[in-house]
This record gives sequence, structure tokens and C-alpha cells, in this order.
Amino acid sequence: MKKYPNLSKTCTIRGVTYRNRIFSTPTGLTYPDEYSGAPDFRTVLFYEKKARGGAASVNYGETPVNNVDAVRRPNVDVIRPDFSRMILPAKDWIKFTDAIHRHGANPCVQLAHAGLFAEPFFNGASTGKVIGPVEMDKENGTHVTAMDEEDMARIAGDFAEAALCAVQSGFNQVMVQCCHGWLLAQFLSPAWNTRTDEYGGSIENRAKFPLQVLRAVREKVGPRVVIQIRISGDEHQKNGWTLDDCIAFCKMTDGIVDIIEISSGDYHNSEHYCWVNPLMGHFVNIPIAKALKEAGVQARLTAVGGHNDPAKMDQLIGEGVIDFFSIGRGILADPDLPKKFLCGREEDVKPCIRCSDCMAGLYTGYYQCNINPAAGQEAYLLGTPAPKARKKVVVVGGGVGGMEAAITAFDRGHDVTLVEKGDKLGGTLLFADHGHKEDLRKLKDYYVHQIEKRDIKVMLGTEADTALMDQLCPTDIIVASGSTHRVLGVPGVENAKYATAAYFEPETIGNKVVLIGGGMINCEIAVSLADAGKDVTIIELLDGTARDANMFIKPTLDELFAQRAESIHVITEAATKSISENSVTYTDKDGNEFEVPADTVLYAVGSIPNSAVVDELREWPDWESFRAIGDCTGAGIVKKAIHQGYFAAMDIL
Repeated sequence: MKKYPNLSKTCTIRGVTYRNRIFSTPTGLTYPDEYSGAPDFRTVLFYEKKARGGAASVNYGETPVNNVDAVRRPNVDVIRPDFSRMILPAKDWIKFTDAIHRHGANPCVQLAHAGLFAEPFFNGASTGKVIGPVEMDKENGTHVTAMDEEDMARIAGDFAEAALCAVQSGFNQVMVQCCHGWLLAQFLSPAWNTRTDEYGGSIENRAKFPLQVLRAVREKVGPRVVIQIRISGDEHQKNGWTLDDCIAFCKMTDGIVDIIEISSGDYHNSEHYCWVNPLMGHFVNIPIAKALKEAGVQARLTAVGGHNDPAKMDQLIGEGVIDFFSIGRGILADPDLPKKFLCGREEDVKPCIRCSDCMAGLYTGYYQCNINPAAGQEAYLLGTPAPKARKKVVVVGGGVGGMEAAITAFDRGHDVTLVEKGDKLGGTLLFADHGHKEDLRKLKDYYVHQIEKRDIKVMLGTEADTALMDQLCPTDIIVASGSTHRVLGVPGVENAKYATAAYFEPETIGNKVVLIGGGMINCEIAVSLADAGKDVTIIELLDGTARDANMFIKPTLDELFAQRAESIHVITEAATKSISENSVTYTDKDGNEFEVPADTVLYAVGSIPNSAVVDELREWPDWESFRAIGDCTGAGIVKKAIHQGYFAAMDIL
């Protein structure tokens, strides 16, 4: 008997059979051809790995239904023909759908219209008009025209035509985007839709246009295509739509929609709820699924929201709470996640840390996964030569960067020794064994497990020096010696501790805590301490906190701070001058001096690379290749260590 029988069950909808209950959701990393707008070969290779990894459905993601007024950003995909340029993209889309079908999965595409968030500049056939549920002027000066019934009929037709083009391109499942602040969500949500005619007011009125779209799609694609919608159960914004609205609308779609995917949030006012992060829980949208089931919604239900426990997933399906589970970033981190879950090998799944840098990268240009260096690089890695000989590799440093290097080198056939000066593997992430950092702890544990299951020689409690190299005689050396926290340079620093004492020594933390430094480390600690009943003050030199957080983590921290305003106090543009046994003295930007009482003082003000071992080992004369990676080359995040460790090992030939 399978370990997770409910998760492994097949399900057939409108003649389309899903081999299990795990869907792969959109995660970006799409590269449309710059001329045709169809996915290029890099995209196909990336998404094919998801299908090969065992997902039942692989969703391509954001695809505008027209290029007149639907597009919100550059470099989006085009699925409808462009007769003005005689571009017929179906032949290129078929390359994508074939890559999904041949591995037993079903390809799905998300059809969307940006509504009032579209910009004429990004729409090749734009008339200069931006449309939405109501007339308004956006902050950037763009005027939005309220849609009339002629606009609604045209847009419903665009969705229908785009869906038909998808079917003709090999998709047997289409998703209509109804949440996260896209056009249909703009009509559904009272936060955006303030119309006073028959398309505004009650949920029945607000639903008229979205239902018009869904009926047009069903009529166009016929009865043998699965229609899925994505809906926010809770928009987490002022005057946003309610769970009662969600239930009512979902029941209106009975007979038209086959699968409802539940999400939360709004890209524009509460986007951090769209992609849950380490400061949030797991399985966050399951209560909404349960409410929809109890209300008698007929469509099959799936949900996004941090699904990382196959036992719980299996249980919830068995209890009838939900029918499928949608996983995005988890499959980005490990494309083989579905296969490993279904085979009962969850300990071999590289766990997503939910940092959301992959999605933030859409806006910063760093379009990558922090813990999966190969994601999006499939085409480029095709040119990596196979090793010509089995090399003797020494990796110095047992943090995640060093372990990634050791694992990759071993898997490429090399003899690997991992040297760690401490008494256990894990490096900086050892703090995650204590406190609330579950996602990072699971990542650390994954790496330790992968080291233990391989024939990698591990030398704990061992300092790496040239004498050790004389003993081991490596051909290749990778140094991942990490960094040491910077000691705060103020009088009385002996009365303070480095920030991670909050994790390693919680019993020593008093009731009035001052945190010096307002980066992410101290901000997360502040939340944890406030929840433990402590009174916390953050003193930050610059004009804001968590400046090292991405666009999804930062608003989450701001929200958590606001909820704990009585316990967390933030002082910015303040320079710490001294620390005593029971207080901290600082000056503000005008030079005025203040004193804050404190039972405990913690600080986090940067780090210093452990470069001495790098310099010493580089001087050892007999190596063929030498690489220093991670924090020993300068402070960075987990991505730097893992990516550099992976590629350093790949370069050993």
C-alpha cells in the first residue's frame, strides 16, 4: 500500500485524467520569444522538469488575453495570433504542451487581463486607453476609463478566443485569473468596484461580468476542456471582499467551472499574502477550502499556501476538505517534489524556504531560486562538460554552501572530503534549531541528511590548514569558511550579546530588550520576543528597518510590527553611543542624547569574512583548482553560498 494513498489517487474531470493530486502552479521564470511572444526553448526545458518530476498539472502562468489593453508589464507571453505581423504562435506553444504531455502531466495556462493596472506602453496594439470597473486617475497619471457593456463583451470574447487558442495549442486545462487584483477581481471586489449600476453593489451584480467571461470561455472551448479559476478567499485589504462573497461567487460558477484554486491577497495592496513567507504559517488557505466545501460548492477545490507536509495533505484529501494541492515555489525549489512525496521520500525533498526572492526577482531582474541553482538555467547547463576523471575534492566549511558543493561534487563522481571545524554540520543555520525558523531548519536538515546518505568523508572538529592539505592531497579545494559577526564598537559592548543569543540562550533574555541594528535578523527576533511577552526596542542608524528584506517580506514585517505596536518600539536615525548593565544610550540625528532601559541588549551589525583560511589554503601549492565561496568572500544570503557552491563543484572537471 502506498504511504499516501489519497495524494496518489487519480481523478478524471471531463475526460481529463490527473495522475495524482499535486498541481504545479505558476512560478515565473518564463522567457517568451522576443518576436513571437511564445515560450522559447529555455522556458520549455524549465517547465518540462516539473512534468517529469511528477506533477499532475503544470500551469504556465500569466498570459494576457489581448495586446490592446490587457498587458501590465514587459516580456509577457502571447497566445493569440497577431495577424498584423502574421505571427501564428500555436506551433511554438505546442512545443511547450508536448513537453508536459509526454511525461504524463496536463498542461494548463493562466489567462489574464490586468484591467486598470495595464499600461498602454506594454500593449503593442494599444489605443492609449486603459479600462477598469470604474473611472479614475492612477498615481502615475494614467487615466482609467470605466468599462461599458461593449467593453465587457469584447473582453469576454478575448478570454474565449485566448482559451480556444490554448486548446488548439494542446492545453486541456485553462485557468481564468479571478483574483490578486486582476480585472475580474477588480469587478468582484468592493475595494475596487464602486459602480452604482447593475455591475456594482451586491455580489450578484459584481459577479455579472466575471460570469459573462466564464460562460463565454465554456461556450468556446466546449465540454471536454477543464476550466479552472483562481480566487482570493480573503483579500486582506480595506473594503475587500469577504468569505461570504467568495462562497456566493463560487456557487454561481457551478456547472461552468471545474476546479477552483484558492489563494489570498491582492498584488497591489496586500501582495505579501499572495505568496506566503517564513513569517506566516503553512496550509494557510485550508480554512477557506473547508468553508467552500461546507457551503456546497460543486467544483473540485485546490489551494496554494505553503504545502510542505504530505501526511497532512493526504489526511485533508481523505477527510474531503480539499481535492488537490497546488504547489508553486516548492516545486521550483525541487521539481521532483511530487514524485518524492508520492514515493514516501519526503526527507529527500529540498524544502522551499519561502523567501519569495524568486517572485521578487520578477521586478529586480534576479529571476532565480535561492536554493535551486539550476532553476531557469536548464538551457545553459546543457553545455556543462562531464568530468574527465574522478578528482579528489576537499570542501572546507560545513554550512549549506559547503554541503551543496560536497553533494554536487560527489554526485558528479568525485571523491569528496568535507572538513568542518565545529562539532556538527549546519554552519550559520544551526540557530534555526531553536525558535521559529522552521523553513531554514528544514533546509539545514535536508543538507545534513543528503551528506549522511552519501559516501562523503566528514571531518568534524577539524581546522583546515596547509598541513591538513598535505595529509589529504586534494586535486581541488572549495573553501566555504563563512563569516563571523561584527562586534559592535561602542563602550560597554561586553554587556551585550550577538542577536542569535535569542535563539541559543532564550532563558537569558530579560523582559526589556534592546536590539541594536534594524535589519531582518533583529526584526524577526523582535516579533518572536514580543510574542513571548517581552518589551522590545529597536535602535537603527538608518531611516528604516528591514532594508535588506524583499518586497514581500518587508510589508509582512511592517504588518507584524503594527499588530505588536505596544510591545515593539522602533527608533531610527539613531546612533548607539554606549551600553551599560541596564540601559543603552543613543543620540538622534540632531545630536540629542537619550537612554533606554534594558535587561538584555542584543546586536546585529554585519559580519566579517573568515578570509584567513582562504588565504592560507590558496598558498598550498598542489591544487589544480581552488575556489572560495559564500560569506568568506563577503556577506551574502543563503543564495550566494548555495549557488556558488553548486557551480564551483560543477567546474571540477
